[in-house]
Amino acid sequence: MKRVTALLLLICATGCGESLPAQRARLLDADGNVQLELEIAIAETEYERQEGLRLHGPLAEDEALLLVFPKEAQVCITNTGVPFPIHVLYISATHQVTAIQPRVPPNAPGPYCHPAQLALELRGDTLAPFNYAKLELF
Repeated sequence: MKRVTALLLLICATGCGESLPAQRARLLDADGNVQLELEIAIAETEYERQEGLRLHGPLAEDEALLLVFPKEAQVCITNTGVPFPIHVLYISATHQVTAIQPRVPPNAPGPYCHPAQLALELRGDTLAPFNYAKLELF
């Protein structure tokens, strides 16, 4: 099992840096085996989701961000303003991985859209192979 610790600094509305509380999570395969264990920063407000990874330096292998949307729908992600590549996992309200958008290029306008309620953003070379079926938060 690969262990990743993720803690992401988000930019607050006034322009100051502010650390969000981290939550632990696991990505499981279809058989329920832990494939990746991590700590994640959570972006729940519209502002936090829109800012996402903008103005953040390149992510380390142990950094991630979970975007939480109000309801399950078509979720569209861009990488505009982000100077490094990312992977995006789209996750349903029941925490099932619905789609994986690998290697979104730096500053890619997208949009990259898939049905989901959550979107997990990781460094562009973090995931391999893509053997993820469910997100478990704890």
